[in-house]
Amino acid sequence: MNMTTKHEVLQAHLSQWLACKGDKKKRGELNKKLAQSLSLNQKSISRAMRRLQLKDKNREENRGRSTYYGKDTEAALFTLWKEMDYPCAENIHPSINDYIGYFIKDKQWNHNQKTTEKLKIMSVGTLKLKIANLREKHHKKRGRSATVSSPLKGMIPIRKSYSWMNLPAGYLQTDSVVHCGDLLTSDVVYSVGCVDFTTYWSEYTAQWNKGERATLESLKAIRSRFPFPVIEIHPDTGNEFINYHVYKWAKEESIALTRSEPYKKNDNMCIEERNNNIARNHLGYVRLDDQKMLSLATEILRLACLLSNHFRPVRRLTAKTKGGNGRWQKTIEKEAKTPYLHVLEQKNLSEDLKEKLRTEHDSLNPLALKRELDILKQRLIRRLQR
Repeated sequence: MNMTTKHEVLQAHLSQWLACKGDKKKRGELNKKLAQSLSLNQKSISRAMRRLQLKDKNREENRGRSTYYGKDTEAALFTLWKEMDYPCAENIHPSINDYIGYFIKDKQWNHNQKTTEKLKIMSVGTLKLKIANLREKHHKKRGRSATVSSPLKGMIPIRKSYSWMNLPAGYLQTDSVVHCGDLLTSDVVYSVGCVDFTTYWSEYTAQWNKGERATLESLKAIRSRFPFPVIEIHPDTGNEFINYHVYKWAKEESIALTRSEPYKKNDNMCIEERNNNIARNHLGYVRLDDQKMLSLATEILRLACLLSNHFRPVRRLTAKTKGGNGRWQKTIEKEAKTPYLHVLEQKNLSEDLKEKLRTEHDSLNPLALKRELDILKQRLIRRLQR
Protein backbone atom coordinates (compact mmCIF):
# COMPACT_ATOMS: atom_id res chain seq x y z
CA MET A 1 0.00 0.00 0.00
CA ASN A 2 1.55 3.33 -1.04
CA MET A 3 1.09 6.73 0.60
CA THR A 4 -1.48 7.85 -1.96
CA THR A 5 -3.74 4.96 -1.01
CA LYS A 6 -3.23 5.66 2.70
CA HIS A 7 -4.21 9.31 2.21
CA GLU A 8 -7.35 8.23 0.37
CA VAL A 9 -8.32 5.93 3.28
CA LEU A 10 -7.71 8.69 5.81
CA GLN A 11 -9.74 11.16 3.75
CA ALA A 12 -12.62 8.68 3.68
CA HIS A 13 -12.57 8.45 7.51
CA LEU A 14 -12.03 12.18 8.14
CA SER A 15 -15.70 12.99 8.80
CA GLN A 16 -15.97 10.04 11.21
CA TRP A 17 -12.79 11.18 13.00
CA LEU A 18 -14.12 14.75 13.37
CA ALA A 19 -17.43 13.42 14.75
CA CYS A 20 -15.50 11.78 17.62
CA LYS A 21 -14.08 15.13 18.82
CA GLY A 22 -15.79 15.01 22.21
CA ASP A 23 -15.36 11.28 22.77
CA LYS A 24 -11.69 10.56 23.55
CA LYS A 25 -12.24 6.80 23.90
CA LYS A 26 -14.07 6.46 20.57
CA ARG A 27 -11.46 8.53 18.73
CA GLY A 28 -8.70 6.44 20.29
CA GLU A 29 -10.35 3.23 19.06
CA LEU A 30 -10.67 4.71 15.56
CA ASN A 31 -6.99 5.78 15.57
CA LYS A 32 -5.96 2.29 16.69
CA LYS A 33 -8.05 0.65 13.95
CA LEU A 34 -6.65 2.92 11.23
CA ALA A 35 -3.08 2.49 12.51
CA GLN A 36 -3.35 -1.29 12.26
CA SER A 37 -4.92 -1.17 8.79
CA LEU A 38 -2.42 1.33 7.35
CA SER A 39 0.69 0.17 9.30
CA LEU A 40 1.13 3.62 10.88
CA ASN A 41 1.74 4.87 14.41
CA GLN A 42 -1.40 6.05 16.26
CA LYS A 43 0.10 9.52 16.73
CA SER A 44 0.68 9.72 12.99
CA ILE A 45 -3.05 9.19 12.41
CA SER A 46 -3.95 12.28 14.46
CA ARG A 47 -1.34 14.45 12.73
CA ALA A 48 -2.43 13.25 9.28
CA MET A 49 -6.09 13.93 10.07
CA ARG A 50 -5.27 17.50 11.18
CA ARG A 51 -3.34 18.12 7.97
CA LEU A 52 -6.28 16.88 5.91
CA GLN A 53 -8.66 19.06 7.93
CA LEU A 54 -6.59 22.22 7.38
CA LYS A 55 -5.74 21.45 3.75
CA ASP A 56 -6.78 24.09 1.23
CA LYS A 57 -8.82 22.22 -1.39
CA ASN A 58 -8.46 25.05 -3.93
CA ARG A 59 -4.67 24.93 -3.84
CA GLU A 60 -2.91 22.52 -6.19
CA GLU A 61 -0.21 20.34 -4.63
CA ASN A 62 3.33 20.70 -5.92
CA ARG A 63 5.23 18.08 -3.93
CA GLY A 64 8.48 16.37 -4.89
CA ARG A 65 11.00 17.00 -7.63
CA SER A 66 9.70 18.03 -11.04
CA THR A 67 9.91 15.39 -13.78
CA TYR A 68 12.80 15.97 -16.19
CA TYR A 69 12.77 12.74 -18.20
CA GLY A 70 9.16 12.43 -19.32
CA LYS A 71 7.26 9.91 -21.38
CA ASP A 72 8.85 11.23 -24.58
CA THR A 73 12.34 10.39 -23.31
CA GLU A 74 11.20 6.95 -22.13
CA ALA A 75 9.71 6.28 -25.58
CA ALA A 76 12.99 7.24 -27.26
CA LEU A 77 14.94 5.02 -24.84
CA PHE A 78 12.61 2.10 -25.54
CA THR A 79 13.27 2.53 -29.28
CA LEU A 80 17.02 2.06 -28.72
CA TRP A 81 16.62 -0.62 -26.04
CA LYS A 82 14.37 -2.74 -28.23
CA GLU A 83 16.60 -2.34 -31.28
CA MET A 84 19.65 -3.47 -29.24
CA ASP A 85 17.80 -6.59 -27.97
CA TYR A 86 17.14 -5.37 -24.40
CA PRO A 87 20.66 -4.93 -22.92
CA CYS A 88 21.42 -3.64 -19.42
CA ALA A 89 22.00 0.06 -18.73
CA GLU A 90 25.80 -0.26 -18.52
CA ASN A 91 25.93 -1.85 -21.99
CA ILE A 92 23.53 0.50 -23.74
CA HIS A 93 25.02 3.72 -22.32
CA PRO A 94 28.22 3.98 -24.44
CA SER A 95 26.32 3.24 -27.68
CA ILE A 96 23.43 5.72 -27.34
CA ASN A 97 25.06 8.40 -29.53
CA ASP A 98 26.13 5.89 -32.19
CA TYR A 99 22.70 4.28 -32.43
CA ILE A 100 20.90 7.62 -32.61
CA GLY A 101 23.21 8.45 -35.52
CA TYR A 102 22.31 5.16 -37.22
CA PHE A 103 18.59 5.88 -36.78
CA ILE A 104 18.93 9.43 -38.16
CA LYS A 105 20.99 8.19 -41.10
CA ASP A 106 18.33 5.57 -41.82
CA LYS A 107 15.54 8.20 -41.42
CA GLN A 108 13.83 6.20 -38.67
CA TRP A 109 14.34 8.57 -35.72
CA ASN A 110 10.92 10.01 -34.89
CA HIS A 111 11.83 11.95 -31.73
CA ASN A 112 12.41 15.71 -31.46
CA GLN A 113 15.72 17.45 -30.78
CA LYS A 114 14.96 18.19 -27.12
CA THR A 115 14.14 14.55 -26.37
CA THR A 116 17.26 13.40 -28.24
CA GLU A 117 19.53 15.70 -26.23
CA LYS A 118 18.01 14.50 -22.94
CA LEU A 119 18.61 10.89 -23.95
CA LYS A 120 22.23 11.63 -24.85
CA ILE A 121 23.04 13.17 -21.45
CA MET A 122 21.15 10.56 -19.37
CA SER A 123 23.41 9.04 -16.71
CA VAL A 124 23.97 5.33 -16.14
CA GLY A 125 22.08 5.52 -12.82
CA THR A 126 18.99 7.01 -14.46
CA LEU A 127 19.25 4.44 -17.27
CA LYS A 128 19.21 1.66 -14.67
CA LEU A 129 15.96 2.97 -13.20
CA LYS A 130 14.31 3.44 -16.59
CA ILE A 131 15.38 0.07 -17.97
CA ALA A 132 14.38 -1.70 -14.75
CA ASN A 133 10.81 -0.49 -15.35
CA LEU A 134 10.93 -1.59 -19.00
CA ARG A 135 12.43 -4.98 -18.19
CA GLU A 136 9.33 -6.10 -16.27
CA LYS A 137 7.52 -6.33 -19.60
CA HIS A 138 10.31 -8.40 -21.22
CA HIS A 139 11.11 -11.05 -18.59
CA LYS A 140 12.99 -14.03 -20.02
CA LYS A 141 12.69 -17.45 -18.44
CA ARG A 142 15.61 -19.85 -18.38
CA GLY A 143 15.85 -22.91 -20.57
CA ARG A 144 16.34 -26.49 -19.54
CA SER A 145 19.59 -28.45 -19.54
CA ALA A 146 20.23 -31.46 -21.78
CA THR A 147 23.77 -32.19 -20.52
CA VAL A 148 24.73 -35.81 -19.82
CA SER A 149 28.10 -36.79 -18.33
CA SER A 150 30.61 -38.94 -20.24
CA PRO A 151 33.27 -41.45 -19.02
CA LEU A 152 35.83 -39.74 -21.29
CA LYS A 153 35.85 -36.66 -19.03
CA GLY A 154 38.66 -38.21 -16.93
CA MET A 155 41.04 -37.71 -19.89
CA ILE A 156 40.30 -34.00 -20.23
CA PRO A 157 41.61 -31.49 -17.63
CA ILE A 158 39.31 -29.12 -15.74
CA ARG A 159 39.67 -25.34 -16.03
CA LYS A 160 38.17 -23.36 -13.16
CA SER A 161 36.50 -19.94 -13.46
CA TYR A 162 39.36 -18.02 -11.78
CA SER A 163 41.93 -19.33 -14.29
CA TRP A 164 40.47 -17.44 -17.26
CA MET A 165 42.09 -14.11 -16.37
CA ASN A 166 44.86 -12.53 -18.49
CA LEU A 167 44.55 -14.94 -21.42
CA PRO A 168 45.04 -13.83 -25.04
CA ALA A 169 42.28 -14.08 -27.65
CA GLY A 170 41.55 -17.62 -28.81
CA TYR A 171 40.40 -19.33 -25.60
CA LEU A 172 36.80 -20.34 -26.31
CA GLN A 173 33.97 -21.54 -24.10
CA THR A 174 31.42 -23.71 -25.90
CA ASP A 175 27.98 -25.16 -25.14
CA SER A 176 24.81 -26.46 -26.81
CA VAL A 177 21.19 -25.34 -26.42
CA VAL A 178 18.23 -27.62 -27.10
CA HIS A 179 15.16 -26.14 -28.80
CA CYS A 180 12.63 -28.71 -27.65
CA GLY A 181 9.91 -26.60 -26.04
CA ASP A 182 8.48 -28.42 -23.01
CA LEU A 183 9.22 -31.96 -24.24
CA LEU A 184 12.80 -33.28 -24.34
CA THR A 185 12.13 -36.22 -26.66
CA SER A 186 12.49 -37.16 -30.33
CA ASP A 187 14.54 -35.24 -32.94
CA VAL A 188 14.93 -31.47 -32.53
CA VAL A 189 17.20 -28.59 -33.52
CA TYR A 190 20.16 -27.75 -31.27
CA SER A 191 22.24 -24.56 -31.18
CA VAL A 192 26.00 -24.87 -30.73
CA GLY A 193 27.96 -21.77 -29.77
CA CYS A 194 31.48 -20.63 -28.88
CA VAL A 195 32.49 -17.44 -27.05
CA ASP A 196 36.02 -16.10 -26.74
CA PHE A 197 36.59 -15.16 -23.09
CA THR A 198 38.98 -12.27 -23.73
CA THR A 199 37.01 -10.42 -26.43
CA TYR A 200 33.47 -11.90 -26.03
CA TRP A 201 33.41 -12.62 -29.78
CA SER A 202 30.55 -15.12 -30.23
CA GLU A 203 29.66 -17.54 -33.01
CA TYR A 204 26.60 -19.82 -33.13
CA THR A 205 25.22 -22.34 -35.58
CA ALA A 206 22.37 -24.85 -35.61
CA GLN A 207 22.44 -28.62 -36.06
CA TRP A 208 19.99 -31.54 -36.13
CA ASN A 209 20.10 -33.33 -32.75
CA LYS A 210 23.33 -33.35 -30.74
CA GLY A 211 25.18 -36.30 -32.20
CA GLU A 212 28.94 -36.44 -31.85
CA ARG A 213 29.68 -36.08 -35.58
CA ALA A 214 27.11 -33.28 -36.02
CA THR A 215 28.64 -31.38 -33.10
CA LEU A 216 32.12 -31.82 -34.55
CA GLU A 217 30.97 -30.35 -37.90
CA SER A 218 29.41 -27.42 -36.02
CA LEU A 219 32.68 -26.77 -34.19
CA LYS A 220 34.57 -26.82 -37.48
CA ALA A 221 32.13 -24.32 -39.02
CA ILE A 222 32.31 -22.05 -35.98
CA ARG A 223 36.10 -22.17 -35.95
CA SER A 224 36.23 -20.99 -39.58
CA ARG A 225 34.09 -17.95 -38.70
CA PHE A 226 36.33 -16.70 -35.87
CA PRO A 227 38.56 -13.79 -37.00
CA PHE A 228 41.56 -15.11 -35.02
CA PRO A 229 43.17 -18.52 -34.37
CA VAL A 230 41.54 -20.85 -31.85
CA ILE A 231 43.92 -21.95 -29.07
CA GLU A 232 41.60 -23.80 -26.67
CA ILE A 233 38.02 -25.09 -26.58
CA HIS A 234 36.31 -25.41 -23.21
CA PRO A 235 32.91 -27.23 -23.06
CA ASP A 236 30.96 -28.50 -20.09
CA THR A 237 30.70 -32.26 -19.43
CA GLY A 238 28.08 -32.87 -22.15
CA ASN A 239 28.66 -36.01 -24.22
CA GLU A 240 28.23 -34.06 -27.48
CA PHE A 241 31.64 -32.47 -26.72
CA ILE A 242 33.33 -35.00 -24.46
CA ASN A 243 33.76 -37.78 -27.02
CA TYR A 244 36.54 -39.34 -29.09
CA HIS A 245 35.54 -37.54 -32.31
CA VAL A 246 36.04 -34.06 -30.81
CA TYR A 247 39.01 -35.22 -28.72
CA LYS A 248 40.84 -36.62 -31.76
CA TRP A 249 40.05 -33.58 -33.93
CA ALA A 250 41.31 -31.14 -31.28
CA LYS A 251 44.51 -33.13 -30.92
CA GLU A 252 45.11 -33.23 -34.70
CA GLU A 253 44.49 -29.47 -35.02
CA SER A 254 46.72 -28.65 -31.99
CA ILE A 255 43.77 -27.20 -30.09
CA ALA A 256 43.79 -27.64 -26.32
CA LEU A 257 40.64 -29.23 -24.87
CA THR A 258 39.53 -28.50 -21.30
CA ARG A 259 36.20 -28.88 -19.53
CA SER A 260 34.11 -27.52 -16.66
CA GLU A 261 33.70 -29.26 -13.34
CA PRO A 262 30.31 -31.06 -13.20
CA TYR A 263 27.48 -28.89 -11.84
CA LYS A 264 29.74 -25.80 -11.80
CA LYS A 265 28.31 -23.50 -14.48
CA ASN A 266 30.55 -20.61 -13.41
CA ASP A 267 33.46 -22.48 -15.02
CA ASN A 268 31.73 -21.79 -18.35
CA MET A 269 30.18 -18.44 -17.45
CA CYS A 270 30.52 -16.52 -20.72
CA ILE A 271 28.81 -19.08 -22.95
CA GLU A 272 26.01 -19.59 -20.41
CA GLU A 273 25.30 -15.86 -20.62
CA ARG A 274 25.47 -15.79 -24.44
CA ASN A 275 23.08 -18.77 -24.64
CA ASN A 276 20.37 -16.51 -23.29
CA ASN A 277 21.38 -13.35 -25.21
CA ILE A 278 21.77 -15.01 -28.61
CA ALA A 279 20.35 -18.52 -28.92
CA ARG A 280 17.31 -18.12 -26.65
CA ASN A 281 16.72 -14.48 -27.49
CA HIS A 282 16.43 -15.11 -31.23
CA LEU A 283 15.14 -18.69 -31.49
CA GLY A 284 13.07 -18.59 -28.31
CA TYR A 285 11.77 -21.53 -26.28
CA VAL A 286 9.53 -23.10 -28.94
CA ARG A 287 9.98 -26.64 -30.20
CA LEU A 288 11.89 -26.87 -33.52
CA ASP A 289 11.29 -30.48 -34.55
CA ASP A 290 11.20 -30.01 -38.34
CA GLN A 291 14.52 -30.54 -40.12
CA LYS A 292 13.45 -28.06 -42.81
CA MET A 293 13.82 -25.28 -40.20
CA LEU A 294 17.52 -26.05 -39.73
CA SER A 295 18.85 -23.78 -42.49
CA LEU A 296 16.58 -20.93 -41.37
CA ALA A 297 17.71 -21.31 -37.75
CA THR A 298 21.36 -21.33 -38.87
CA GLU A 299 20.91 -18.08 -40.82
CA ILE A 300 19.12 -16.42 -37.87
CA LEU A 301 22.01 -17.31 -35.57
CA ARG A 302 24.58 -16.07 -38.08
CA LEU A 303 22.93 -12.64 -38.34
CA ALA A 304 22.44 -12.51 -34.57
CA CYS A 305 26.17 -13.11 -34.09
CA LEU A 306 27.04 -10.32 -36.55
CA LEU A 307 24.86 -7.91 -34.57
CA SER A 308 26.26 -9.08 -31.24
CA ASN A 309 29.92 -8.97 -32.29
CA HIS A 310 29.92 -5.62 -34.08
CA PHE A 311 27.17 -3.55 -32.42
CA ARG A 312 26.27 -4.94 -28.97
CA PRO A 313 28.54 -3.58 -26.18
CA VAL A 314 29.33 -5.82 -23.21
CA ARG A 315 31.23 -5.36 -19.95
CA ARG A 316 33.81 -8.08 -19.41
CA LEU A 317 35.10 -9.67 -16.24
CA THR A 318 38.63 -8.28 -15.82
CA ALA A 319 39.68 -9.76 -12.48
CA LYS A 320 38.60 -12.40 -9.97
CA THR A 321 40.46 -12.54 -6.67
CA LYS A 322 39.83 -14.19 -3.33
CA GLY A 323 39.41 -11.75 -0.45
CA GLY A 324 40.28 -12.15 3.20
CA ASN A 325 36.76 -13.36 3.99
CA GLY A 326 37.22 -16.32 1.64
CA ARG A 327 34.82 -14.97 -0.97
CA TRP A 328 35.64 -14.32 -4.60
CA GLN A 329 35.66 -10.64 -5.59
CA LYS A 330 34.90 -9.83 -9.23
CA THR A 331 35.95 -6.72 -11.12
CA ILE A 332 33.82 -5.72 -14.11
CA GLU A 333 34.73 -3.19 -16.78
CA LYS A 334 33.22 0.24 -16.13
CA GLU A 335 32.82 1.06 -19.83
CA ALA A 336 31.06 -1.37 -22.14
CA LYS A 337 32.64 -2.08 -25.54
CA THR A 338 31.66 -4.26 -28.47
CA PRO A 339 33.58 -7.51 -29.10
CA TYR A 340 34.75 -5.91 -32.36
CA LEU A 341 36.54 -3.13 -30.41
CA HIS A 342 37.98 -5.66 -27.97
CA VAL A 343 39.50 -7.62 -30.88
CA LEU A 344 41.09 -4.45 -32.29
CA GLU A 345 42.71 -3.80 -28.88
CA GLN A 346 44.44 -7.20 -28.82
CA LYS A 347 48.19 -6.67 -29.25
CA ASN A 348 48.92 -10.29 -30.17
CA LEU A 349 46.78 -10.16 -33.34
CA SER A 350 48.22 -9.04 -36.68
CA GLU A 351 47.33 -5.74 -38.36
CA ASP A 352 46.24 -7.57 -41.53
CA LEU A 353 43.64 -9.46 -39.51
CA LYS A 354 42.42 -6.24 -37.88
CA GLU A 355 42.25 -4.41 -41.21
CA LYS A 356 40.14 -7.21 -42.68
CA LEU A 357 37.82 -6.94 -39.69
CA ARG A 358 37.55 -3.14 -40.07
CA THR A 359 36.56 -3.56 -43.71
CA GLU A 360 33.81 -6.00 -42.72
CA HIS A 361 32.59 -3.66 -39.95
CA ASP A 362 32.36 -0.65 -42.27
CA SER A 363 30.12 -2.61 -44.65
CA LEU A 364 27.55 -3.42 -41.93
CA ASN A 365 24.53 -1.43 -40.74
CA PRO A 366 22.92 -2.56 -37.46
CA LEU A 367 19.45 -1.36 -38.44
CA ALA A 368 19.56 -3.20 -41.76
CA LEU A 369 20.85 -6.34 -40.03
CA LYS A 370 18.07 -6.09 -37.45
CA ARG A 371 15.41 -5.73 -40.17
CA GLU A 372 16.78 -8.77 -42.02
CA LEU A 373 16.88 -10.70 -38.76
CA ASP A 374 13.26 -9.78 -37.95
CA ILE A 375 12.15 -10.93 -41.41
CA LEU A 376 13.78 -14.33 -40.89
CA LYS A 377 12.25 -14.67 -37.44
CA GLN A 378 8.79 -13.88 -38.83
CA ARG A 379 9.36 -16.52 -41.50
CA LEU A 380 10.24 -19.01 -38.75
CA ILE A 381 7.06 -18.12 -36.86
CA ARG A 382 4.95 -18.69 -39.96
CA ARG A 383 6.52 -22.12 -40.49
CA LEU A 384 5.83 -23.02 -36.87
CA GLN A 385 2.21 -21.96 -37.27
CA ARG A 386 1.82 -24.14 -40.34
